[in-house]
Amino acid sequence: MIEKVEYPEFHTFEEGKQFLAQGNWIDYEVKVGHHNGALMTRETWLESVADHSFIDYDGMGNELTEDGIVLGVAPGEPGWIYPSQAARIRPETKYILWYNR
Repeated sequence: MIEKVEYPEFHTFEEGKQFLAQGNWIDYEVKVGHHNGALMTRETWLESVADHSFIDYDGMGNELTEDGIVLGVAPGEPGWIYPSQAARIRPETKYILWYNR
């Protein structure tokens, strides 16, 4: 069983996935490479956008593959997705690493 952690402690991506698989909605302290934020599944993020729990003013996220690879970080591209861009979420996106403002 993966236990909740508090800042400045972080779960690894794999631990974050396990934490979500245990029925948790979001893991607030996950580190993926040099990124750290709140990990949630694609479905949870899309539901939050649809019910207006997340709006662009709240923050942005990185799209992650099943293996924790951050998508869209080409040179000159921030690689973030905002709630208003939910329709453009990539098919290979399995998780969102969310950054609150």
